[in-house]
Amino acid sequence: MVWLLLRFALPWLLPFIVAVIVTRLIEPAVHYMTDRFRIRRGFASALCTVIVFAALIALTALIIGRSVIELTAFVKDLPSLLKSLTKTISLIGERIDGYVHAAPPEIQDYLQNAIAGLVQKIADLPASLSDDVLGLLSSIAKFTPKLILFFFTCALSVFFFSCGYKEISAFILRQIPKNRHASLRDFRKDLLATFGKWLKAELMLAGITFAEMTVAFLIMRIDFALLLALLVAIVDFLPVLGSGAFLVPWALLTLIGGNYKTAIALVVIFAVNTLVRSILEPKMIGKQIGLPALATLIAMYVGFCSVGVTGMILFPIGLIMLKHLNDKGYVKLWKN
Repeated sequence: MVWLLLRFALPWLLPFIVAVIVTRLIEPAVHYMTDRFRIRRGFASALCTVIVFAALIALTALIIGRSVIELTAFVKDLPSLLKSLTKTISLIGERIDGYVHAAPPEIQDYLQNAIAGLVQKIADLPASLSDDVLGLLSSIAKFTPKLILFFFTCALSVFFFSCGYKEISAFILRQIPKNRHASLRDFRKDLLATFGKWLKAELMLAGITFAEMTVAFLIMRIDFALLLALLVAIVDFLPVLGSGAFLVPWALLTLIGGNYKTAIALVVIFAVNTLVRSILEPKMIGKQIGLPALATLIAMYVGFCSVGVTGMILFPIGLIMLKHLNDKGYVKLWKN
């Protein structure tokens, strides 16, 4: 049932789940405006909703627009970037020919065919990369209407939830027996505290990534080392992306440009950061949220295999909820 909920129902309910979270976040501001300035709740809700989603839409449009511009420029400059590989490929081809002629006669034909296939793939690389980038741009264009609908649905839901916040809260409480209200408040308080600890652990990991990148970029004498390190740390904090979303394309571009030392250094940095994060993440998150590192690792892996990257966040949170319910005696799944 949990898998079906996360796999199928979550995409349908996601705008409303996000709306509930945003409503809860803006509620203090809405309450302050209605209490301090004596304005109607509907106007305060509308004002806060417009401010929040205007900022989110502007940020999203900036990111998508900049990505499209950069990808378009990359497609235009790709032939010139690949020209620098011609001399290197020729030298490598000459060396490989020498090795082929020195090989036993019975495998020379096989090696020559393999080399010919490799050369053909390298020759087709510009067209292949161009097609991939154009496909990505097309996917972005197709996804934009869905994103607009998502934001519009979220904004309307936030406004309606915020306008009727007291009535909705009272309705939900009426569905729960009064003797469970205190337990429910304690559970919400503990869950929010645990989520705060999880967020603290993730911020600590992002700080470690920032320190690693800063040291590495300074050693490599890269311009704007602190700014780039901060950008990598922010990308690494996002579960969908990770540092590889920034470092791997950078390494590929430097490799295409013929800067092999920088490309190798970036790959090594990515490998070290991935290794350090893989070792520290289960331990730090488990320590902050009170779960054993092995249990946290299992929850993250099972979540990833079940529903993808989203499961890496939701499954540990679900395990936290089960642990809390078991510790409080609401359920008896295991003995403490």
